[in-house]
Amino acid sequence: MTYEIPEIIKIKEYKKPDVRGGIVIDGFPSSSLVTPLVASYLVAHLNMDQVAFIESAHFPPVAFVYGGKPRYPARVYVEEGLKLVAFVSEFNLPLWLSRSVANTIMDWSLKNGCEMIISTLSVPKESGDTKIYGVGSTGRAREMLSNAGIEQLSIGVVPGVPGVLLCEGRWNNFDVVVLLAEAMENTPLFAVAAMLLEALTKLVPKIKIDLEPLYREAKVVQDRLHSLREVAQAAERKPMYA
Repeated sequence: MTYEIPEIIKIKEYKKPDVRGGIVIDGFPSSSLVTPLVASYLVAHLNMDQVAFIESAHFPPVAFVYGGKPRYPARVYVEEGLKLVAFVSEFNLPLWLSRSVANTIMDWSLKNGCEMIISTLSVPKESGDTKIYGVGSTGRAREMLSNAGIEQLSIGVVPGVPGVLLCEGRWNNFDVVVLLAEAMENTPLFAVAAMLLEALTKLVPKIKIDLEPLYREAKVVQDRLHSLREVAQAAERKPMYA
């Protein structure tokens, strides 16, 4: 079966999974590279099955190769036991396509009887520790955030696909949650993704994953950055001429 947003985006299904009552994860990097990292980590660690791909004349004409097999640059994965769906893409989405992609995710979720969409993103801050906030499209979604102990954003801007999903969720009375990380620009992406995934598992306790590999990778990157910074500072102190 194929669902279309006229002449822009198509979803073509290999399989028709039963995801009624399920949760959909948005993994399009329209506004933050952390978004596909979160979704891809879930796909890998939950061994999710690809059930569809997404195509558009406006997507880059490339094939991603994994294990010797070509894949479309935008795909849909499912873990049917958990009723979990992940839309995943590695390419940078042009901002003008955000509305069409968000509407495609919303349309597919409604037609397949899903109950919630969760998106993630990271925005820069000048100083301080990374902070996680949540935004909900409905009273139900906001109550879930409150019960999970996730602080809710009182004022701000949510760009790209996550922002459109929030607005469409409100219009359709459909639960959409955006988990937003405020982080300094030099914070390792893996650390931000791990914190967002930790918040996601609080919001949806049935999702159980090991976050240690992400935190470990974040520490490696952080140590590498620290070493490079020390080398740079030493070079600045060293006189140019003997």
